[in-house]
Formats: sequence, C-alpha cells, structure tokens
Amino acid sequence: MLRYLKFVLNLVFAKIKSKKVPLIVILCVTNKCNLKCWYCYGQHDQRNNWKDFSTEEILLMIKTLRKMGTKILQLQGGEPLLRDDLRTIIEEARKCGMICDLVTNGILINQNFETIKLLDKICISLDGPKEAHERNCGEGTFDKVVEGIKMARSLGLAVRLSSVLTQETTVNDIEWLSNFAMDNKLSVNFSPSFEFISSVKSIDAKPHEISNDHMRALFQHILICKKRGYPIQFTEKSYEIAASWPFSYKKRMAYADDNSQVLKKTKCIHGDFVVFIDSDGSVYPCCNFWGRPELNVHKDGLRNSILKLKRNGCLGCYIPAYIDRNLFFNLDPEVWLNYIKKAIKGDV
Repeated sequence: MLRYLKFVLNLVFAKIKSKKVPLIVILCVTNKCNLKCWYCYGQHDQRNNWKDFSTEEILLMIKTLRKMGTKILQLQGGEPLLRDDLRTIIEEARKCGMICDLVTNGILINQNFETIKLLDKICISLDGPKEAHERNCGEGTFDKVVEGIKMARSLGLAVRLSSVLTQETTVNDIEWLSNFAMDNKLSVNFSPSFEFISSVKSIDAKPHEISNDHMRALFQHILICKKRGYPIQFTEKSYEIAASWPFSYKKRMAYADDNSQVLKKTKCIHGDFVVFIDSDGSVYPCCNFWGRPELNVHKDGLRNSILKLKRNGCLGCYIPAYIDRNLFFNLDPEVWLNYIKKAIKGDV
C-alpha cells in the first residue's frame, strides 16, 4: 500500500509542477513469443532474429527509470516468461521500490512458480471459452491458460484477465468471461483488436475491422455486465465513453480539430505520465502509435527518448484501459473512488 501512496503523491507533485514523469512504464522485455495470436500488433512470432535487450541493459534501464520517478513497471513481450533472467529483472524492479506487473499469455506460468510469486500483480490473456480463445491463440492453449490462471490466483496475486474484442467476439463470450472472473475472484478487462502498421514483412495478415454496430454492441454489453456487479476492471464511465465514441470506430485516435466533448473529459496523459518501450527499443506514448516510432533508446538514449516523447496532437481514443487511465490521471472522483475500493480489496 505504501508504494501506491508514493505513486499518488508523485502524480500530484508532477501535476502541480506540470512536469513529465514516467510514473508508469510498459517495458517489453523480449521479441520472442511461444504463440501465434493472429491479432498481435507486435507480430512477435515473426520477429525472426531480432535481438533482445541484454540483462545488463534492462537492469540499467530500471535504475534510470527509478531516478526519473517510475513507480509502476509492467513487463510485457512477446512472452516475458521466455526470458531465463526474468526473476533477476523483477527483483531489481522491486529493489527500486517499483510495483511490478506482468502481462503473459499464461502458458508458462506453472513452469515459473518461483518467478511469478515475486510479482505484485499479473495480467493473463483469455479471450473467452475454449472455442473462442483457441480461434485466436491456437489449438491446445485454453486448458494451459486456465491452469496458469488458477496457479497465479493460488499465490494470492492480484490477477486480471485481458480479453481482445474482434468481429467474432459475441455477447456470450463476454458473459462467459464475466462469470469466469466472478467464480475465480479475478477481474477482466476488454480491449478491441486494431489495425496496426506492420513492423515485419508479413504474409499472414488478417483483417482487424470490427463493424461500428458490433463494436458498440460489445461495449454496451460489457457495460451491462459491469452494472450487474461482475468484476469488470474499468469503471462504468470508461465503458460509457467507449460505447458513445462519436466517430466511426475505424477512427481510432481523435484530435483537437475533431472538437468532441468526450475528448475534453478524457484529456490524454500518455507520453507525459505513461511510456511504452518496445523490445526493439522504440518508445511510444501508447500502442496507438505502433509502427511509427520517432525515438529509440538504442539511438536516442532512454532518458532523452522519454523526455522528447510526443502525442503529435492526439487527444484520446476509445480503448477503455486508456480512457480509465486518463480519467484517473485527470483526478476524476468516480475513477479514484473505484481504485480506492480496489486497493482496499487488494485488487489493484
């Protein structure tokens, strides 16, 4: 709890001083993955012979981030559990006083018990019941993921599920995930698949387009489940904003010229307080900028890349996770109350 209090205090001071501070850093620690999820913007299964950060590089980055004010470090991949030095990385983050989070596909959790138990929280990918999940992530994955989820939960970690919405996602999938989360004392978040600029020469491209009616219907049903009391991770307000996106969902990012009242409520803070570092060294405000890197830690240095990071006029999007985060950083009382309740329950 003390580390979360320090996070909040640092946020307040940064806002008072109008200072950029990378309070939350998403660090991709490997280009490799053991799955081939068709919607993956990282295309990690196709990053052949891409060089990963060395252990020494990552440990030095963590030390630098500590000096810059980072309080929450989220480790992603590819699949981070493929790194045999992940325990060392987590230990360094904890030593630097950071809250350490991990995003994983869940397949390797049972083989990494000693590493997993060092985390503060963990996010595991699950897209629905067996047929829906394996349609996205591959045959034979569902049972392993569920086993990994139960193992992580047995360690007393704050566990949340991450589910990707596609054109094939149904309201029954959302109902199933909501019930699964309730039954296993987890939370679940939903994020739409999106078209991205490819970072590899891929011949396996599959369309990500979700019709406006279908996307809105999915967001509205998630909101219904939230109002029923299911453990949906983000606030009702965030899903209401996503469901009432005033543009076509093909328009993922909106700008000042769009003159939307919605965007005025959810002023984006990504790039100011949140930084995304890809495993090739590219630095982004968020995944919406994927494939258009302007800065890279190998070329520009970590500190310089973070301080020079820009949103290039983007004011917001319809991703519930980003909306919720923006509302929190903009001191929205409803969102703060939600996180206070989750903190009391040990579910942040």
